[in-house]
Amino acid sequence: MTQDRISPTRGVLATRRGLIGGLVGGLGAAAGVSSLHAAPAPSTWSLRALPRTYTFALGDTLTYSRLEHIAGGSLIGSLPLLEATEGQSVQLDIDNQLTGPLRLEVIGVALGPALRGGQSGSFTFTMPPAGTYLVTEARRGIASAGGLGAAVATHPSRGIAAVLISRPSSGLNELWNGGPAFDRETVLLYEDTDDRWNAVLADPTLPPPQAPYEPNFFTVNGLAYPDLPADPTCVPAGQVGERILIRLANLGRMRQSIHFHGFHVDVAARNNQPEAILGQKDTVGLPSRGTVDVILTANQVGVYPLHPHSLTAVTANGYYPFGQLTVINIT
Repeated sequence: MTQDRISPTRGVLATRRGLIGGLVGGLGAAAGVSSLHAAPAPSTWSLRALPRTYTFALGDTLTYSRLEHIAGGSLIGSLPLLEATEGQSVQLDIDNQLTGPLRLEVIGVALGPALRGGQSGSFTFTMPPAGTYLVTEARRGIASAGGLGAAVATHPSRGIAAVLISRPSSGLNELWNGGPAFDRETVLLYEDTDDRWNAVLADPTLPPPQAPYEPNFFTVNGLAYPDLPADPTCVPAGQVGERILIRLANLGRMRQSIHFHGFHVDVAARNNQPEAILGQKDTVGLPSRGTVDVILTANQVGVYPLHPHSLTAVTANGYYPFGQLTVINIT
């Protein structure tokens, strides 16, 4: 049996002026809101993996395998955010309510236990040096399961995603001890999805698609436009004169180039490796399974679009404007 694309129910026509109006209108409670550096969460976190659906603005509904926050962390959009101090001993508990196997990995830091569907487990590790880290599905250790396990190993796009922030031991609002300081921060985790692969998630008896991976749905923090600018955790915001840390992360298979309207940003670190020269950029490359930390200095008031330069990334199944489109809001 072959998996066909979802057929969109209707198209959207939007002028640039209409788009900006929609972005501003969608801010709602998010206007002027941005998270300050909070104290690190407890040293034990609990997550549950289970199927979750998300309905895009045109009515297309996709099934994802998501991590649900149970205890010890917080949320960015609909995804878990875990925080602790570098050098701290932490424990991550996982309850796998998926039908298939799951093995979590904190990329470059720790590998969790291999869990069958319905099985729970935990692992402990020492928090790495201060920075931004990705929690996702391990690429190794599940392909031998066959079927969906093999599909996940080769196309890890089913939605297992979270972010881990390691805070500096100084306790200050800085990326690392003595590193770039900031007043506020926002975490943006980019993902892309090929709906044919998500059809396999909804019905694991289907064979994995044979066609090349071609993403046609795009999210940030588990949400897509217009939900994105309506969620305060997905809007870099602050006041004129403040320095805003934006932690960019990518668990999609597609490399993105994130474009900032209205501002240039200083690239502070790539994959937690400090940049030797803080070069100002209005577009920042973001590889798959990578992170980039940037500092935006708010020097003017206004609401400005923030989106990938790839046109497909701001669509939903080919229709614009949707996908990975949010705003910067400075008051």
